[in-house]
Order: sequence, then C-alpha cells, then structure tokens
Amino acid sequence: MSKPRRWGNGEVCLIVGLSAGSALPRDLGAAGLKIEVAGSESEALAALDRRPFVAVVAYQRPDAPPIQSILARASQKSPEIPVMVLGATAALQDAVDVMQQGAADYLGPPFQAEVVATRLRNLVDKTLGQNQPHDSAPATLEHLGVVGSSSAMSKLFATIDKISRYKANVLLLGESGSGKELIARAVHARGPRRKHLFVPINCATLGRDLLENELFGHERGAFTGAHERKRGLFELADGGTLFLDEIGELDPSTQAKLLRVLERNAFRRVGGTTLVNVDLSVVAATNRNLEEAIVAKRFREDLYYRLKVVTIVVPPLRERREDIPALVEAFIADFNRRNGGKIRGIAPQAMRWLTELAWPGNVRELKNAVESAAMLATGETIGLEEFESTTVARRPSALPARTSSSAVAVVPQDSIVVSAKATLADIERVVIGEHLKRAATKADSARTLGIGLRTLYSKLKRYRIGA
Repeated sequence: MSKPRRWGNGEVCLIVGLSAGSALPRDLGAAGLKIEVAGSESEALAALDRRPFVAVVAYQRPDAPPIQSILARASQKSPEIPVMVLGATAALQDAVDVMQQGAADYLGPPFQAEVVATRLRNLVDKTLGQNQPHDSAPATLEHLGVVGSSSAMSKLFATIDKISRYKANVLLLGESGSGKELIARAVHARGPRRKHLFVPINCATLGRDLLENELFGHERGAFTGAHERKRGLFELADGGTLFLDEIGELDPSTQAKLLRVLERNAFRRVGGTTLVNVDLSVVAATNRNLEEAIVAKRFREDLYYRLKVVTIVVPPLRERREDIPALVEAFIADFNRRNGGKIRGIAPQAMRWLTELAWPGNVRELKNAVESAAMLATGETIGLEEFESTTVARRPSALPARTSSSAVAVVPQDSIVVSAKATLADIERVVIGEHLKRAATKADSARTLGIGLRTLYSKLKRYRIGA
C-alpha cells in the first residue's frame, strides 16, 4: 500500500473489533495516525471514557462489539468526532441505516487498507479543520436534520418544543420510513436529558432472548459464552433516553419485563440477583395500531399507557409534499458531504416528478432514491433519466391523469372513438392518458408512444395531465 501523507500531530484513532497486530492498525499507523485498539465492548467504552480520539473505526460483525453502544458513547463524549463503520455487507440500505444512527462513513467488504486510510483521512482532516467546541445548549431542529415547513411538520415541531422541559416517556406513531427515529433524536436533543446518551434499538431485529440480553445485559457465567459481565442498553442509557423502535413487535414476556422497569426504574441483569437502578426516559415508536393490538391481546394495555405519556404522530410524506424540495436539497448536501460529491441540484422536471409520486416508503424511500440518482449522475445536476433505473421509477403516480375529452371516448379492446370535431390535441391527450394507465412507468409510456421521456413530460405539462 502506498503511504498517504501523514496526518496532523499523530492524533489517536480508536479501532474497535480488531487486535493490535492486525493489518489495518499497522497500515493506519504507518500513515501517521497513532492507534489504540479495543477488542471488546467494555474495552471500547472504557477507552472512550478515558481519553478523546480524533476518529473511531468500528467493525460490524457478529463477534465485534455492538455498533449502537459504540456510536452512542462516541457521540456523548465527542459529538464532532467521526465514527467510520466497516460493515458486514456492501448493501446501500445497510449503509443508510448505520449512518442514520450517527456514523460519519460506512465501507462494505472487502476492506482495502488504502481505501480505508483515504476515507478516514478525509474525515479526520474535516474534523481537525472545524475544531469547534461542543455546545451543550439545545440543538435547533434544523441542526438535527429535521426538515420541513409544512403545516403538519410545524405542528410536530410545536409539540416537541412544548415537551422539551419534561422528562417524559413519548410514543411515536407513523408509517415505516416516515422518520420516527429522527424525531426521537430531536425529542432527546431538545430535552433536559440531552447531555446524556441517546441509545436506539430496533425491537424487530432480534429474538426474545437476544433482545433481553441487549436490553438488560448479563452477569458473567449467566449462559454458555458469557465470559464477562455485559451492561445492557438500559444501563447504558441511564440518565438519557432509550429509543425502542418497532415496540409493537415485542413478545408478551419482554413486554412484562419492560413494564416492570418503567414502574420501578430498576431491573436485574440476565443471570443476576442484584437490582440495577436507572433514571431514563423511553421513546417508543411503531407503525402498528397498538389499540387494535390491545384488543387482540397482542400488546399489554398497562404498558401502552406507560409509554404514551405524550403521543406524537409523524405524518407520512404524501401529507407533506411541499417539504419534498427541501428534503431533496438536504439529501444532496448530505451526499456531497459524505462522498465528496459536487451535485448542485436537481432538474425541474425531475423535481416535479418526485412531488407527484405516492412514496409508500416515505422519507426513507425518497432519500434512497435521491442518493441512488446522485451516484448515477454524470454532471452537477440530477436529471430525470437518473431516476429511471431506480426502483422508485416503478412507483405509480399519486396524482390521477385526466382521461378523455368530450370529443374522444375510450371503448373496450384498447380502441378509441374519435368525433369528427376532435382536434389533434384532443386525440393526443387521450392516447397519452391511456398509455400512462397501461404502462408501469412514464419511461415505459414514452417507449410505447415512440417519443422521448422529455417529450412526454413536455406534453404532460402542455395538456395538464396529472395536474
């Protein structure tokens, strides 16, 4: 590996999940960075408590320390210090998920030392250049990445501000992908617990035993392989906020244990007998109807009322379409920051198309579509054609197209009846409308009509189809 230039004054980087003799620590050390390694979660958390680091590199694999606790502790100690995650897969969604949890960069396998060093160097240089002290004052919603000026989001912002003085449990309701975790982070960052940890966990990703082990931790010898005591997320979040995503997926046994913690502010580790006292707030989120789940005996009513001290409904994207341009701008800026991109914006036709879509995947789907299109862009502007190869191109339009005029009528067998009084514009409008109904995408409609996609959009605008 060719040596990149040396960094700064030998600032220290923490590498989590590797031994000191591994190739990557050696290569990064040769590039001028002092290295400290931590093989276990306890070693990593102790290191983060002991000293500041210029960067953290964390492995994401079954035998490595959990990414969530590393991200949470690093954010608490030095919010401006970047955490690079070396992921288990190269999937875009995995990268998005990890970076939404607070990671500054994500690399999928295979890990080439030169690539890792270059990406890490860019993160370190940016951090050293900023060198801004952390402000413990409540962050603004814009600073937290919460974007929107629609009436629905204005009401949500007002609710967050109203509850910001209180240490209350909060229940977030909303469709998948609507941004519930981002709102949960905003509730924490605006509230009185902001100086302590925000610890997220998705309750749907782990089985009962693994989930309880993550939440409550375990004592040494509690089960085969428990070689040391492990602190759970309740203990890690003490003083701060525990975010339980997909709370509706909890099994009855875990629901009962969670209820006891909320009632007593204490719990026992797996295999332990000593009570561990905690003081924290819980923000829970779900896309399910918990009241229906209570009637069906799938969710405890007493736990429901413990969680919903305050209820916040996160609106779906289709109810806040006016926020789409601002969201797209924010996603492009984030893409440029993370990838050194130079995307300046999006073509007007592409923006109009994005605002017409139904977005069943909500903000998450929009962000993935914008990032995918940005990767495919050949210039500084993302055009309509960049979206054609993405899955979003197969989404139906949310706005219905106009059908026929009085001079042209559609009849069965894919035929139309044309009045002698019909104009060419009347005929063209109906033919385009029928092709749009039958094709999966506007790009398919353009191909079957024998015209270009830009020409089709021009005609849609001219005939006000979909308006």
